[in-house]
Amino acid sequence: MKTAEEMRDHLIAKAGTDAAFREKLLSDPRTSIEAEFGITIPESVSVQVHENSIQTVHLVLPPAVKLSEAELAKAAGGGGATMGFCTYD
Repeated sequence: MKTAEEMRDHLIAKAGTDAAFREKLLSDPRTSIEAEFGITIPESVSVQVHENSIQTVHLVLPPAVKLSEAELAKAAGGGGATMGFCTYD
């Protein structure tokens, strides 16, 4: 399975070249992503796609989590959570 970053990059690239896919991704992101990757996104996960414009830029921050010292050490070493709609370690 692809990582969240690989999935994100794939979606962005396809949306950049396929206008119909871009519109579907903007209007129905859950269904678009599930169909594109053959996955099921849990209903408890909200999926939103935003489009930047000249007047609006979106900045996505990772979840604010409090990590233990061991978790911080793991993250600093390159292990740990992935971003996006994938699960966290």
